[in-house]
Amino acid sequence: MGRPDLLNRTLGFAGSVAIAVGGLAAGALPKTGDDLGTWPVVRELRSLPLVAIAVAYVGVALLCGAWLRLRRTLDEHTPGDLARTLLCWAGPLVLVPPMFSQDVYSYLAQGAMVHEGLDAYKFGPSALGGQFAQEVPHIWQNTPAPYGPLFLRAASAVVNVTGPHIMWGVLAFRVIALIGVALVVLCLPGIAARFGVPAQRALWFGALNPLLLLHLVAGMHNDAIMVGLMVAGLYAAIRNHPALGAALIAAAALIKAPAALALLTILVICPRAWLRIGLGAGASAVGLQLASGLSTGWLGAMRTPTSVRNGLSVSTDLGMLLSALGWPEPMQIIRMVAAVAGCLLAGWALLRAPNPIAGLGLALCSIILLGPVVHPWYLLWAFVPMAAGLRRIPQAAVWGSVGLSLFLMPTGAPAFPAAVVAASVGTVAGLLYLRMRPPVPAAQLTPAVAAT
Repeated sequence: MGRPDLLNRTLGFAGSVAIAVGGLAAGALPKTGDDLGTWPVVRELRSLPLVAIAVAYVGVALLCGAWLRLRRTLDEHTPGDLARTLLCWAGPLVLVPPMFSQDVYSYLAQGAMVHEGLDAYKFGPSALGGQFAQEVPHIWQNTPAPYGPLFLRAASAVVNVTGPHIMWGVLAFRVIALIGVALVVLCLPGIAARFGVPAQRALWFGALNPLLLLHLVAGMHNDAIMVGLMVAGLYAAIRNHPALGAALIAAAALIKAPAALALLTILVICPRAWLRIGLGAGASAVGLQLASGLSTGWLGAMRTPTSVRNGLSVSTDLGMLLSALGWPEPMQIIRMVAAVAGCLLAGWALLRAPNPIAGLGLALCSIILLGPVVHPWYLLWAFVPMAAGLRRIPQAAVWGSVGLSLFLMPTGAPAFPAAVVAASVGTVAGLLYLRMRPPVPAAQLTPAVAAT
């Protein structure tokens, strides 16, 4: 690894350290059981929350800058080099409190509900009460769990092991998320090689993406293990194990349902193994559902996330605009039209993409962007397979990753004016530092690297 690459790795590491420091004071902190607040330096930093937000955003700017610069020298790296860079960038984020989302507290509360015998597909965390329910944001207090039975059983197992200790439960969910990230790193190069995509570029866009670091490592969303199992299933199918691949993808769908679309992909990859694929998927889905002992109420509860309105969903934003202009009940109509359009675009992508992995990524992207709710980490469902299937990553996806990395507050709560100012100051400070450290001169780059 050359000196420019060492500088990029160090720059990204410095960004992650800044994010972690900011997260100690301005992360999605628990209301109870947070012993970090008694530490001297952390205590002082928490007395200055706007400073902590600014520090975190300096880190996000540095991390995004290091990621963009790394693209220019990918041919100097082996996949192992990039895996070590990922470890370096992710390391500071592993032991900090949750950041950019409070969803992990809902996971704990839902796991506790299953552990106590309450139907998490019928009741919200308020029915549980106690300290786990206190940590759940108000918007989710009375909503059922939208996750599949495999994940709720895993959440119940976490609560069974960690007991009432919230921070230990948080760390357990981070371990689960890291397993998903590890599956992405292990399987992505093999999938990319099958379709003539450089493994370095696949890892750069799919695994080192700032969205993955911020929302799957720091934010520990269950999307990490869903995407990890989905990618593992695709890799198994490419390695001529279609039944195993189908079983893994079915397991991913029992965490979050959109992963089921990948079953169509392995039908294309293994066109003579339809029976084995069907048996593998069916046995996995039915077996895990029955073994969970939970109902199929999660299928109806998938509407739960649609209550969020964060400005990223085109259909929801248009529905809100038409409602403000006096149109009677436009939201359901607009969302239905957008969903149909998303499905049509997804079908077109699956049929016209250069290969089935690229088709899966583009199809998921269409469904997500035209869906009723869009969170930044949802795009990783699409970006990870796109990284392994597309020989040229669209600039919109690259810059969209950067823009969405700056979209959410580290607190995981809605932004308020002073926090937006602090975040803007931190971002500008990070950008100014990047400008003082110019990227690798173009003369040092090969034409193949410049083309990426």
